[in-house]
Amino acid sequence: MKTNLYDITQKIRSFNRFYTRIIGAVNQSVLNSPFSLAEVRVLFEIKHSENPTASDINRELELDPGYLSRIVRRFEQDDLLTKERSPLDGRAYLLKLSDHGERVLGSLEKASDKKAADLISPLSEREVSSLLGAMDNIRSLLTKSPLELSVRPASPGDLGIIAARHMDFYGKQYGFDPSFETYLFEGMARFLKNRENDAGQAWVVEHGGSIVGSIAIDRVEERVGQLRWFLVEPVFRGMGLGRRLMEEALDYSRMNLYHRVFLWTFSELRDARHLYEMYGFSPTEEVTHTIWGRELTEERWDILLFDPDEEMEMV
Repeated sequence: MKTNLYDITQKIRSFNRFYTRIIGAVNQSVLNSPFSLAEVRVLFEIKHSENPTASDINRELELDPGYLSRIVRRFEQDDLLTKERSPLDGRAYLLKLSDHGERVLGSLEKASDKKAADLISPLSEREVSSLLGAMDNIRSLLTKSPLELSVRPASPGDLGIIAARHMDFYGKQYGFDPSFETYLFEGMARFLKNRENDAGQAWVVEHGGSIVGSIAIDRVEERVGQLRWFLVEPVFRGMGLGRRLMEEALDYSRMNLYHRVFLWTFSELRDARHLYEMYGFSPTEEVTHTIWGRELTEERWDILLFDPDEEMEMV
């Protein structure tokens, strides 16, 4: 479908209006002080930069040089900052907050932090994680900078988070009922027993201390593994995380000489089919039944990693 540029720009402008209102609420404590938002930003940059000059602050904040000069002069008169001639450039001055300036900025930051905390207080932990992920995603896309994401083996306690994320996602997106949670924990209990005997492994994607993706391989019989709990949070999709997780799972399966790996999915997960096909999985079974509170067409997909007959010939 052809992209409608007008619709896109209208959505961006609508989001900007919404975001401006949100930021206005967060910054209300600043506007109730004797300082403008620009002045508070100058105080913040002086505090959190290393020996900044007025030119350094100007480059960072993109303020009018004359306006910035008036701000610095006022701050000096009000004993909020001190100036020291730069040893590298006799025409420039290094700016530093005075003790009084430190106390003023600390008070303003504390008030703004409280406003931000009040804003997110109605949200659950998962919703806060989703919000932060969306914010980082926007920043990454618009600045072309990579997100700090890591893929690691699951640690104790991670499976509980994986189950919660699956229940939340599939409950909201596909209407699964609480019986899905029972199914998840029954499977995870078996997996944990197998993993104690080195017969399975799980991996998670971590971002900012939160789990935003997962996958696992569980041994179901000799030389056969099941790929399970494969999920990447929606705001982190399109970054290659699904491929990274799939490669971890299949590399583990090959290293442990699994002949075959299979997975169960359902027909509505169309995007996942492309990834399964890319890695060599093929549909082998299909069943339509009522499960988890609704009718689903489940599909089994298999991949043959080693042919047992060929392996016997090599031996």
